[in-house]
Amino acid sequence: MTRRSSAPLLLALAALAAGPSLSADARADEAREEAPSIIAVVCPPGDRFGLRVVAELESLGFRTVILDPAADEPASRASLEASARDAGAIAAIRAVPSGRGVEVWIADRVTGKTVLREIADGAGDADAPDRAAALALRVVELLRASLLEAALPAPPPGELPVTPEIREKLRVPAPAALAAAPSPPSPVLRVSLAPGALLSPGGLGAAASLDLGLAVMPSEHVGVVAFAAIPLTGARLERAPRSVDLSVQLTGAGVRLTTRADRWGPSADIGLAVVSLHGAGMAVRSGFGDGESSAMTVVPFMRLGLAFAVTPRFRLRADVLASAVAEGVSIQIAERDIATWGQPMMLSSAGVDLGWF
Repeated sequence: MTRRSSAPLLLALAALAAGPSLSADARADEAREEAPSIIAVVCPPGDRFGLRVVAELESLGFRTVILDPAADEPASRASLEASARDAGAIAAIRAVPSGRGVEVWIADRVTGKTVLREIADGAGDADAPDRAAALALRVVELLRASLLEAALPAPPPGELPVTPEIREKLRVPAPAALAAAPSPPSPVLRVSLAPGALLSPGGLGAAASLDLGLAVMPSEHVGVVAFAAIPLTGARLERAPRSVDLSVQLTGAGVRLTTRADRWGPSADIGLAVVSLHGAGMAVRSGFGDGESSAMTVVPFMRLGLAFAVTPRFRLRADVLASAVAEGVSIQIAERDIATWGQPMMLSSAGVDLGWF
């Protein structure tokens, strides 16, 4: 009975004895989890350059520990790696004076590399405040360059894993974000110049025209437009014993719906236009004699366009305007109708569009 009852007691005593050891192991594991951002700086106490390096590291969010090297201990890979392991740090840094500036040793346990680099001072006195700050910044950038290799698709094998904390501290903008520049604002005022052709079925041919346009776009999608289609040639009809020429000028204004910031900019204009007609060798409507006559009327119009932005200020564009004169225009010779015009009419043009402001 006594032996059976002593077994549980012995197990309990063993558990109590193992408790501190287990707690110590748990604390060690926790310490290792907290250690990823610790950098060991190996330098004598009060060393001005070493303190500058510490300040630069802490400004990046790293925790630092200063280790005092033995007086007779030369800088070496083995001693530096041992210092990093003893401190539970991801890396250790040691900088010693050299003839040109400082000789920097970095033991990186994340990538498994030890970097040795001589950083030239260029002025000869590394203890001067400004020079020490510049050299310390270059030392820290050298460490960052080494740690960033852990983000490569095939990173170098190291003693320590790359933790999310390390990735966060070393995160840099993606190349596309660095290259992207804010696009300039799209111009509010645009002027267009486009040759075109004015056509209406009814017996008269097409006429060449020059389309001048002005658009004001205070917002991205809505603006106002004005245009004038100046005749370059007249629509002609040959009818023996005479010929008939009809010159038509359009002047209008309306509202534009578009997207001015895109490379491809479709647009739709709706408004009213004044149609001015001038005829030679005919009569326009009844009541006019042979010779020259003119007339004027107001019509609604719709114009569809498409612009391609070569640059934000320079575009190529094409437009098609459609409208109709309510009663049409009757072309007469000797009081006889020989042609009609205006039911419907169409103006097509293609040219350039320049932005201002």
